[in-house]
Amino acid sequence: MRSLVDGYLSHIMDECHSDRSGHVADYIPELAAVDPEGYGLSLCVHDGHTYSHGDSATAFTIQSVSKPLTYAMILKKHGAAAVDAKIGVEPSGEAFNEISVDDRRRPKNPMINAGAIFAASMLLPPTRDVDAAAVDAAFREVLEFYSGCAGRHLVMDEEVYASEAATGSRNRAIAYMLDSFGALETSPDAALDLYYRQCSIRVTTDDLAGIGATIANGGMNPRTGRTVFSNETAQRLLSVMTTCGMYDGAGDWVTSVGLPAKSGVGGGILAVLPGQLGIGVYSPRLDEHGNSVRGVEVCRHLSTDLGLHMFNVTRESRVTIRSVYDLADTPVSAEWGEQERSYLRTCRDKIRVYELQGDLTFAGAESVQRRLEADIDAYTVVIVEISRIGVIDAVARTMVLSIKRLLDDSGRRAALVDPDGVVRASVDRHRDDAAVPDLGAPPELRGFEPSLPHVHSTMDDAVIDAETFLLKHYYDE
Repeated sequence: MRSLVDGYLSHIMDECHSDRSGHVADYIPELAAVDPEGYGLSLCVHDGHTYSHGDSATAFTIQSVSKPLTYAMILKKHGAAAVDAKIGVEPSGEAFNEISVDDRRRPKNPMINAGAIFAASMLLPPTRDVDAAAVDAAFREVLEFYSGCAGRHLVMDEEVYASEAATGSRNRAIAYMLDSFGALETSPDAALDLYYRQCSIRVTTDDLAGIGATIANGGMNPRTGRTVFSNETAQRLLSVMTTCGMYDGAGDWVTSVGLPAKSGVGGGILAVLPGQLGIGVYSPRLDEHGNSVRGVEVCRHLSTDLGLHMFNVTRESRVTIRSVYDLADTPVSAEWGEQERSYLRTCRDKIRVYELQGDLTFAGAESVQRRLEADIDAYTVVIVEISRIGVIDAVARTMVLSIKRLLDDSGRRAALVDPDGVVRASVDRHRDDAAVPDLGAPPELRGFEPSLPHVHSTMDDAVIDAETFLLKHYYDE
């Protein structure tokens, strides 16, 4: 049975697939030659597990999605105060390649080209005489840092780098404008060279999702366990990506999608749900803002359909599973005869309890569902105890209750301890909204209105239900 999360993601990709509006970036010859039909989506959750769809293994150049990472590097190298003195953090309201500075002649933020070129300059020696070896050394540091964020070794696309360097007149104008203000402490040509190199690093949507999850985790890569940057830096990245990451489309993005994000003219979008997950999308046709058309729509669907907007009032705790245990050391219910009690004592370890806590939305439900599926060979009956759950949204409810169908198909039993009727209330609340519980479900779950035959008010009732199920197997044998 296909994962319900994979079903959701496939459905969302299908919803956006027919949109072929926009155009590939043609001002860089190598980008103009890419396949406009490329289309990939990856989602990396807080423990590093990644869902990959479409052209998720297709490599493309990172372009401006690199900007938050270089910004993180200069924050780490120079400190926030020194960086703020050189680069602002205010939204520009202008196109990404606008020749733009504030009234202090600082680039308005590090997400536009002026700020990103200045950020690259801060990785170079503070001297006008910068040789090729110094640029090479700085780029090795960039490549190592980006690779640490992605969780694998990344490489540069030599053809795209050469193409950008040969056609980057506007970026040269920006660099020399900054130099004319006396802002740069290094060679403008060296800063440009380093900037072109960082933009030409090849990534996949799996890489972008992993980078997003690293930011979401406060700088710790969930795939490698390595801390790449500090929690304070992650907080700064999330803030600036929220207000400036989507250029002059940032306001609409924050309102309708509500995820810190960064786009690139290579067709990539990196989005982050703080504390929970990272998203990578690739589709090279761009809108008037320089953002991927399909990428924006995919992220809008993810936010709306899965409840990922960062200002969603309901937020679950990172550790949704409070505890897991079996009943091997607990007594059998007193109502059974000695023969039944004797048998039940031999299989108490096949009853496993999962206690949940917090308000349950998509990310927490994904973690719970994947854990239940991973442990399935360890139990015959599973009891999910949700007395500490305050709110459960429609998508999360469908995901948790879909485990019943999986267990039924494998001859197992699922029971739910819901003393406050949270699941029943959620089912009743969304009973008339068929699009929400069925959204993107695998075909075998389409139209599935979760029935609740094994919901109990107390743990004692759930245990008796579990024992009854085990005894039925005993007598059937």
